[in-house]
Amino acid sequence: MKILQFGTGRFLRGFFAPLIQDDHSITVVQSRPNADGAELINSHLQGYHVWTRGVQAGQLIDAHQTVRSIGQALNANTEWEQLIASALDPQMKLIVSNTTAAGLQLDEQDATGDVPGQCAHSFPAKITSLLWHRYQRDLPGITLLPLELVEQNGTQLKRLVLQQARLWPSTNQPRFLDWIESDNRWLNNLVDRIVVSPSDPPPWPGSDPLAVVGEPFRMLAIEDDKGNRVVIPADPMIIWTDDLAPYFLRKVRILNGLHTAMVAKFLPAGMQTVLECVRTSDSRRWLDELLQHEILPTLAHRGLNETAFAEDVMERFENPFFEHRLADIANGHEMKLTVRLQPTADEYRNAFNKEPTKLNEILNHCPTQ
Repeated sequence: MKILQFGTGRFLRGFFAPLIQDDHSITVVQSRPNADGAELINSHLQGYHVWTRGVQAGQLIDAHQTVRSIGQALNANTEWEQLIASALDPQMKLIVSNTTAAGLQLDEQDATGDVPGQCAHSFPAKITSLLWHRYQRDLPGITLLPLELVEQNGTQLKRLVLQQARLWPSTNQPRFLDWIESDNRWLNNLVDRIVVSPSDPPPWPGSDPLAVVGEPFRMLAIEDDKGNRVVIPADPMIIWTDDLAPYFLRKVRILNGLHTAMVAKFLPAGMQTVLECVRTSDSRRWLDELLQHEILPTLAHRGLNETAFAEDVMERFENPFFEHRLADIANGHEMKLTVRLQPTADEYRNAFNKEPTKLNEILNHCPTQ
């Protein structure tokens, strides 16, 4: 089986690529024109290291593995024809992505003209173009597993691809639109693992610029569409579920919400890492109050008792081996505030008829009573 992976960053290197046992089966796609991820990956195709470090259930975990599942990396902007050829490989069964939440939107530059001969601008337009080429060759549909941290990510990507297909005259035909929707699998999912760059001297010899450090906790929850599961690698971390909403809510509202709150509150104060935030008494007290008095009660009002998950999250934040930089979490901060914290604030007001003081402090939003 072959896999297309949109995204060159460390999260996919530390979360998805280690799942794949077949050497050189992944083609990584770099979408940003001025990045150097593809070049870096192609210069280290002999394999890279994933170092798992942390405490889980009271046990110290410190192990590393060499990942050899990446076979090549392509720059979509300069190697579009090669990318089309990869997409047309009959063994290509799966497309995985992590383009951030900002990647799941269309670009007005793709709104005119027709299917471009070169690389389209938005990620959904690129997928539309690749699917069009597969459709023209009478190839079967493909499974799409978008790992962006957006609720109903598979459904959203399908909607955007259909929207883009209706904008181009060649692709705006009923049979192709039906093929997009019915012959391809669009899997809603939720990922959970913290992956950072190494900060301590590694246990392997030589340099490895692709190496990453991952916490022991790993989870991939997938909404069960009752289809064939073989295309998704078998792994104990994978959960097939009929209801993804509780997994999404607890992860985004608690873990990611606290991360974004740290950026808003403590990065301007000069703090640099998650570990520093949870080990400093004043900041830890502030985070505990936000969690216990505003985030967890809002989830409980929905009928979700997530106290145990919250305790696990704080244990993960206290990982002594991690240098999880607030500056890294700050990427896309405004959108993260909207997705991770604003819904909790809105629901808190509606549920308890009072203001969430900690959330208001960081959202800078205190509506008139």
